[in-house]
Amino acid sequence: MEFLGQDRREGLGRKAHSRFVLVLLILVSVLLLLSSLYSAQASVFKKAREGVMDVASPVLSLFSGPISYVNGVVGSVGDYFNVMEQNKALREENAELRQWMNEALELRETIEVYEALQGYAAPPEAQPISAFVIGESNDAFARSMIVNAGRANNVEVGQAVVDENGLIGRIVEAGGGASRVLLLTDIQSRIPVYVEGVNVEGILVGNTRAQPVISFTASADDLEPEPGQRVLTSGAGGALPRGLPVGVVTGENRGDITVDLYANYARTRMVRVINYAFPVVDHISDEEEASEAEEADSQADAASEPPAED
Repeated sequence: MEFLGQDRREGLGRKAHSRFVLVLLILVSVLLLLSSLYSAQASVFKKAREGVMDVASPVLSLFSGPISYVNGVVGSVGDYFNVMEQNKALREENAELRQWMNEALELRETIEVYEALQGYAAPPEAQPISAFVIGESNDAFARSMIVNAGRANNVEVGQAVVDENGLIGRIVEAGGGASRVLLLTDIQSRIPVYVEGVNVEGILVGNTRAQPVISFTASADDLEPEPGQRVLTSGAGGALPRGLPVGVVTGENRGDITVDLYANYARTRMVRVINYAFPVVDHISDEEEASEAEEADSQADAASEPPAED
């Protein structure tokens, strides 16, 4: 009986050990199976990704060019507006500096005259009238502008019209609230001018082109202005104030001097009409002239007499 019980216990022990080994083998098999499946799945996903990349690569290459171009255009547009703002600021600064330059040159010329004459009488002050350009009339021959200032603003025919750069023309028609400005390039425009540094004056003649010409008098045959010299209004005939900047000499065309105007009509939006009161010479009658001559002679005789001795 003891042997039977011992065999039964040994048989049960072997069975339990076998079950443990079986369970352990099953667990190892499951782990190996999961590992192989994970590796296979990772390999499948990797291959799928590689396949998608291979398929998408030509498409991405096709669209990368337009996308880069669009990005470049957008960046260029931004740079363009930045450059436009900088150019606008530089143009405003240049116009202001040009105005200061013209005033400084005019002041220097005035000082030279003052030093030469040892005396100075201030000219009449000009009263500028601000106006906006509200219309233009440009055809084969006519070159003119309409401004929103007229007789109600003390605008009169013949007054000079300037912008921030220089003279652009003169008033030829003055209505109640608007006036017409004849531009320097109009074929009917005639403005008395002189070239700075040259003693001979001339007439600036419009020719419907961007650069009018100076027609000099017969006494200016030997005159040879150099390019870059300034052209100013001469004030001859009392038509316009003297010294308004007009432009610079650029060269010669068939015996006439071409002038590059300071004014840029394409950008002219605001102008000033120069309301300038020219001095009037009072007429002296013959009697007053004779009395003044007698008084001057008496003063001269008194000055020429020797002093009385004590």
